[in-house]
Amino acid sequence: MKLRDEFLQELQNHLGQTNCDLAVTDGPRTLNCKIEQCDPLAVAITQLTLETSELASVDVAKLQAASQSLCQRVNYLLEPISPIETDADGCVVQMRSSPPQKNDAGRYYYELLLRRGGAVALCRYEKLAGTARSQVAATLTHEVLGRLTEDFNATIDEVLAS
Repeated sequence: MKLRDEFLQELQNHLGQTNCDLAVTDGPRTLNCKIEQCDPLAVAITQLTLETSELASVDVAKLQAASQSLCQRVNYLLEPISPIETDADGCVVQMRSSPPQKNDAGRYYYELLLRRGGAVALCRYEKLAGTARSQVAATLTHEVLGRLTEDFNATIDEVLAS
């Protein structure tokens, strides 16, 4: 809760700011957020990452189990999240919106990465017809960002306890 509360307080200190980075640390865990625009109700972010050295020696099986749990916890975004790929050599589990949001222009989806070494990260992408995917801002309320912080923390705790 401490990391979440400090993060939400820092968001208040960044109201009205654009194109800035915010970092909050609690012990071995650092939450980094790349902000495009911070408003009183919502924040347009390009990345939210919880980094920690605590996952330095975890194996891929533990990350896979934790990714399933994370997908069940994070049920409040625009689309449901599911694990889609595991890189056993790099010890990374990739999760994405399943199904992605679609419109006439293309597809939009969240991508979460859970990696040994260690980080839990969230980004949003768009894939327009005939082009490569590109990262776009995700507009999330302060409440949702607080929940993501708690869920990322809980996922790391779960990996360490298993």
